[in-house]
Amino acid sequence: MKEYTKKELKELNDNPYTLKATKNKISHTAEFKRVFWTKYQTGMSPRKILEELGYNPNMFEQKRIDSLVQHIKKQALSGNGFTEGSNRTKRMRIISNEEFTPESFTQMQHEVLYLKQEVEFLKKITKETNAKRRK
Repeated sequence: MKEYTKKELKELNDNPYTLKATKNKISHTAEFKRVFWTKYQTGMSPRKILEELGYNPNMFEQKRIDSLVQHIKKQALSGNGFTEGSNRTKRMRIISNEEFTPESFTQMQHEVLYLKQEVEFLKKITKETNAKRRK
Protein backbone atom coordinates (compact mmCIF):
# COMPACT_ATOMS: atom_id res chain seq x y z
CA MET A 1 0.00 0.00 0.00
CA LYS A 2 1.24 3.44 -0.89
CA GLU A 3 2.76 5.64 1.81
CA TYR A 4 2.01 9.34 1.67
CA THR A 5 4.85 11.86 1.40
CA LYS A 6 5.23 14.77 3.82
CA LYS A 7 3.83 17.12 1.19
CA GLU A 8 0.81 14.87 0.60
CA LEU A 9 0.26 14.52 4.36
CA LYS A 10 0.22 18.29 4.77
CA GLU A 11 -2.29 18.57 1.92
CA LEU A 12 -4.46 15.83 3.43
CA ASN A 13 -4.34 17.25 6.96
CA ASP A 14 -5.15 20.75 5.68
CA ASN A 15 -8.41 19.49 4.18
CA PRO A 16 -11.34 20.21 6.55
CA TYR A 17 -12.81 16.77 5.80
CA THR A 18 -9.71 14.98 7.11
CA LEU A 19 -9.86 14.04 10.76
CA LYS A 20 -6.29 12.70 10.77
CA ALA A 21 -3.79 11.50 8.20
CA THR A 22 -0.67 9.43 8.76
CA LYS A 23 1.72 8.01 6.18
CA ASN A 24 -0.46 4.87 5.89
CA LYS A 25 -3.97 5.83 6.97
CA ILE A 26 -6.56 8.56 6.55
CA SER A 27 -9.47 9.10 8.93
CA HIS A 28 -12.33 11.22 7.61
CA THR A 29 -14.91 13.31 9.44
CA ALA A 30 -18.49 12.15 9.76
CA GLU A 31 -19.48 15.12 7.58
CA PHE A 32 -17.18 13.89 4.80
CA LYS A 33 -18.79 10.46 4.93
CA ARG A 34 -22.29 11.93 4.88
CA VAL A 35 -21.54 14.18 1.88
CA PHE A 36 -19.63 11.41 0.08
CA TRP A 37 -22.49 8.94 0.54
CA THR A 38 -25.12 11.43 -0.65
CA LYS A 39 -23.15 12.23 -3.81
CA TYR A 40 -22.28 8.55 -4.39
CA GLN A 41 -25.96 7.59 -4.29
CA THR A 42 -26.69 10.09 -7.08
CA GLY A 43 -24.29 8.14 -9.31
CA MET A 44 -21.24 10.38 -9.04
CA SER A 45 -17.91 8.55 -9.29
CA PRO A 46 -15.77 8.28 -6.13
CA ARG A 47 -12.85 10.09 -7.81
CA LYS A 48 -15.10 13.00 -8.79
CA ILE A 49 -16.51 13.18 -5.26
CA LEU A 50 -13.01 13.26 -3.77
CA GLU A 51 -12.08 16.06 -6.16
CA GLU A 52 -15.20 18.08 -5.26
CA LEU A 53 -14.41 17.68 -1.57
CA GLY A 54 -10.94 19.16 -2.04
CA TYR A 55 -8.81 16.06 -2.41
CA ASN A 56 -6.42 15.27 -5.23
CA PRO A 57 -7.87 11.99 -6.57
CA ASN A 58 -4.50 11.04 -8.08
CA MET A 59 -3.16 10.76 -4.55
CA PHE A 60 -5.29 7.65 -3.95
CA GLU A 61 -4.79 4.16 -5.34
CA GLN A 62 -7.91 2.47 -6.71
CA LYS A 63 -7.77 -0.13 -3.93
CA ARG A 64 -7.88 2.63 -1.29
CA ILE A 65 -10.83 4.32 -3.02
CA ASP A 66 -12.71 1.02 -3.24
CA SER A 67 -12.03 0.43 0.45
CA LEU A 68 -13.26 3.92 1.32
CA VAL A 69 -16.50 3.36 -0.59
CA GLN A 70 -17.09 0.01 1.14
CA HIS A 71 -16.35 1.49 4.57
CA ILE A 72 -18.75 4.40 4.06
CA LYS A 73 -21.40 2.09 2.58
CA LYS A 74 -21.15 -0.22 5.59
CA GLN A 75 -21.60 2.69 8.00
CA ALA A 76 -24.47 4.15 5.97
CA LEU A 77 -26.36 0.86 5.92
CA SER A 78 -25.69 0.06 9.58
CA GLY A 79 -28.41 2.43 10.75
CA ASN A 80 -26.07 3.94 13.36
CA GLY A 81 -24.99 6.92 11.26
CA PHE A 82 -21.46 7.93 10.38
CA THR A 83 -18.61 7.92 12.89
CA GLU A 84 -15.36 9.82 13.02
CA GLY A 85 -12.12 7.91 13.39
CA SER A 86 -12.03 4.33 14.61
CA ASN A 87 -15.37 2.76 15.33
CA ARG A 88 -15.54 1.87 19.02
CA THR A 89 -19.20 0.82 19.21
CA LYS A 90 -18.44 -2.82 20.06
CA ARG A 91 -16.46 -1.87 23.17
CA MET A 92 -19.03 0.70 24.21
CA ARG A 93 -21.84 -1.82 23.82
CA ILE A 94 -20.15 -4.20 26.27
CA ILE A 95 -19.63 -1.45 28.84
CA SER A 96 -23.08 0.13 28.47
CA ASN A 97 -25.25 -0.23 31.58
CA GLU A 98 -28.43 -0.23 29.49
CA GLU A 99 -27.51 -3.57 27.92
CA PHE A 100 -26.08 -5.16 31.04
CA THR A 101 -27.94 -8.30 32.04
CA PRO A 102 -27.12 -11.18 34.37
CA GLU A 103 -26.84 -13.40 31.29
CA SER A 104 -24.25 -11.11 29.70
CA PHE A 105 -22.30 -11.07 32.96
CA THR A 106 -22.33 -14.88 33.08
CA GLN A 107 -21.23 -15.03 29.46
CA MET A 108 -18.34 -12.65 30.19
CA GLN A 109 -17.30 -14.79 33.17
CA HIS A 110 -17.21 -17.90 30.98
CA GLU A 111 -15.22 -16.04 28.35
CA VAL A 112 -12.67 -14.85 30.92
CA LEU A 113 -12.26 -18.39 32.28
CA TYR A 114 -11.82 -19.77 28.77
CA LEU A 115 -9.21 -17.12 27.95
CA LYS A 116 -7.33 -17.90 31.17
CA GLN A 117 -7.22 -21.56 30.18
CA GLU A 118 -5.93 -20.61 26.75
CA VAL A 119 -3.16 -18.48 28.26
CA GLU A 120 -2.09 -21.32 30.57
CA PHE A 121 -2.04 -23.73 27.64
CA LEU A 122 0.11 -21.33 25.61
CA LYS A 123 2.49 -20.92 28.55
CA LYS A 124 2.93 -24.71 28.75
CA ILE A 125 3.57 -25.02 25.03
CA THR A 126 6.10 -22.18 25.14
CA LYS A 127 7.83 -23.69 28.17
CA GLU A 128 8.10 -27.10 26.48
CA THR A 129 9.32 -25.58 23.22
CA ASN A 130 11.99 -23.58 25.05
CA ALA A 131 13.07 -26.65 27.02
CA LYS A 132 13.50 -28.69 23.79
CA ARG A 133 15.59 -25.91 22.25
CA ARG A 134 17.97 -25.88 25.22
CA LYS A 135 18.69 -29.59 24.89
